[in-house]
Amino acid sequence: MPFVVRPEDRRRFRRCRRQWDLGATTRRNLEPARPAPALDLDRALRDALAVYYFPGMWEWNRDVVLPLTHQALEKGLTRQRDALAADTVVPDHFEADLVEGRAILDRYLAWAPSVDRFWPVRVETDFDVALPDLTNPAHDLVSESGDPVRYEGRVDLLVVDEHDAYWVVRHQLSPSGFADPDLLALDDESTAACWAWELFYLGMRIAGTIHNELRPGGQPPDPAAPVTRPRASHAFARARDAARDAIPGHRRMYAQASETPTEVVVEEGGTMFRRTRIPRPPEELAAMGRNLVAEAQEMTAGGLVPYPNPAAEHCLACGFRPPCLAMTAEDDPEPILRAAYRERPPVTPQEGRLGAVTWSMNRGAAPPPRWRGR
Repeated sequence: MPFVVRPEDRRRFRRCRRQWDLGATTRRNLEPARPAPALDLDRALRDALAVYYFPGMWEWNRDVVLPLTHQALEKGLTRQRDALAADTVVPDHFEADLVEGRAILDRYLAWAPSVDRFWPVRVETDFDVALPDLTNPAHDLVSESGDPVRYEGRVDLLVVDEHDAYWVVRHQLSPSGFADPDLLALDDESTAACWAWELFYLGMRIAGTIHNELRPGGQPPDPAAPVTRPRASHAFARARDAARDAIPGHRRMYAQASETPTEVVVEEGGTMFRRTRIPRPPEELAAMGRNLVAEAQEMTAGGLVPYPNPAAEHCLACGFRPPCLAMTAEDDPEPILRAAYRERPPVTPQEGRLGAVTWSMNRGAAPPPRWRGR
């Protein structure tokens, strides 16, 4: 059986090995039997943006697409509410989250056309790659028990720009303010997705990451303010309109970039939206791959001790505090785990959701355009 590493497993492993041991899919795979009542507005907004950026509808009239985008937001929150209700949990603030989500989405959809200078290729696409054995390049990595080691994750959005360069886009809700630019540069989860995607689609080169931050409570962009282009050397075309110039039969997933930008570009929409494009050179992706393999080797090492790492910033929000306290006191945690926790159910694809890739890896893709002036 493969040993699967996922981004959330890596976060737990580095934050607290005891939390990782209890919650990781390849360890105890537990979760609280009674989940927290909070809804995930970030997830619902990403559901909505998956519809807005769905490649097959990118050249549609936006008046048709915008209502579908709002429907996806409401369906995402409703799906979460119904899942909590099935566990007899009353969700917090459904109506308030829906109102806030609609306000964020309305303002984002008014701002995005001024900065969307790309063509969507994939939305909400899962990847699954075998990790290479760096000591033996002809073989894949295996655990000490002989099981293959794989890395799985999901890309919010894959786009191609006017130079046929591909970028991995990550949407994120930033309720406490925009991330520090240095932390975006060090975001190894997005960088790992770039590295893994190049293995997933052999022959594709990922130019870098685009971090699309949405900040609730920020000042929305002034619609009367002039749009500042990050690079005046090129006459950018709105990607939706550029579809008219697309060459039929252009290979959808294997375009070769004529130019790869090397500078970091930041575009802001008031204090409510910020989009940061960060090039990731091949050397950085290769280093990320080595780090990921080393981390997986630690996870699969025999005799690994899942020690705790107590700290207020993650212990207060940890769902495993009761059994952790029992273990710290040298008590048996098993009665607590049996009474208050359950095995996490497998993740199942949401059939019928726009952008969900469930069988064919080419489902929902559209050929990128040939841009004006090329």
